[in-house]
Amino acid sequence: MARILRDTEAFSSSVDALLFLVLVSVSAVLLAPVMVGGTQLSALHDTNAAEHNSQVLLSLQNGRVDDFSYAVGGAQMDYLVNKTLGPAAVDSGIYQTGKELVAGRELKHRTFADLASESVASRFTIYHDGRTLGLNLLMDEYRTNIDVQMRDYLDGQIGDRYHYNVSVVWRPFRDVPIGGETLMGPPVPDTAFVESAWITMPYHTEFTRSSVEGLIDDELDAIGLDLENASVVPREQTEAVIAGHINKAINSTVDEAVAIIVEMTIQQTVERAQTAINQQVDNVVPGNNSGISDIILDEILVELERDPAFIENDSLALSEQVTVYLQDVVREEMHGVVADEVDALASDITDQYVSNAATIEEAKDEVLDYVFSRTNISRARMTLALWDRNI
Repeated sequence: MARILRDTEAFSSSVDALLFLVLVSVSAVLLAPVMVGGTQLSALHDTNAAEHNSQVLLSLQNGRVDDFSYAVGGAQMDYLVNKTLGPAAVDSGIYQTGKELVAGRELKHRTFADLASESVASRFTIYHDGRTLGLNLLMDEYRTNIDVQMRDYLDGQIGDRYHYNVSVVWRPFRDVPIGGETLMGPPVPDTAFVESAWITMPYHTEFTRSSVEGLIDDELDAIGLDLENASVVPREQTEAVIAGHINKAINSTVDEAVAIIVEMTIQQTVERAQTAINQQVDNVVPGNNSGISDIILDEILVELERDPAFIENDSLALSEQVTVYLQDVVREEMHGVVADEVDALASDITDQYVSNAATIEEAKDEVLDYVFSRTNISRARMTLALWDRNI
């Protein structure tokens, strides 16, 4: 033992070894990012960017716009006055004041999500049979103004660091190309961080699961009777009859939902604006030019009449004509989407009941859940994509 303590060379070697290990450890810490590559740093950056995206989306939904104004039918009124009386009439203070008094709308302290949902409601469009049909033609000025407000707000929130793309999509009938959407920003690359959230549409409805159950109660009861007789009726016949009742339940649900949508998007804007215009606009247009309100209404009808499925009935109000037309279109589109699913559901609930895996009430609940899930008139999907400007 004493010999080892007196061996200074052994002690020196031990110190050197320990020092070497310390230096290796320090070097490992300093060189770790280089040794492992950019994966961890990239992951950290991705996490921060994703969190930033979530924060911006939340801010976007809850951020407030203090002042927002537009004129219902403003673009059409300007065009027609210009065509009839010339540009000087459009710039006339009398006309501009009159337009604001007659058709002007001013919104105060609205959240960005509220304006976005109203924007997609005002863009109510039917994509059917290779055609695109816009129904809310009197809201052009609203759409233009809200797009400007949305871009200004986004530029202020996001700044110069990121590119962005914001989309709001409203599809009241799942997988059916009917509804509204708005899109701002360049195409989204694969490297973008994307986050979505639901926003509420700008109207209150009583379209709930319970209300749908009341609409289709007769069909649900009929399905219960079909299941009770499943043991004495050929299997194929039972499934076909049940599928028929499910389709009828879907039709009833579609018809009710369409009536609500038309009331909220057409009756509350177009017809109300038409009444106001009929009563007042001719009195404020220089020269007292008559017929402008009729021309605006005709523009809507001409657009609708391009579809052979639309049958104009002069005895019905515009909203009633649109309701009948839209109910037929949505039914056709809906059944084209759900045909296989309805057949599979009829077969599945029959299997469950026959094998004692489900009761009649449970089978009826499954049908109700499915029918209700096909309609979502009260929510739209807002999606925000961010990506670095330097990439």
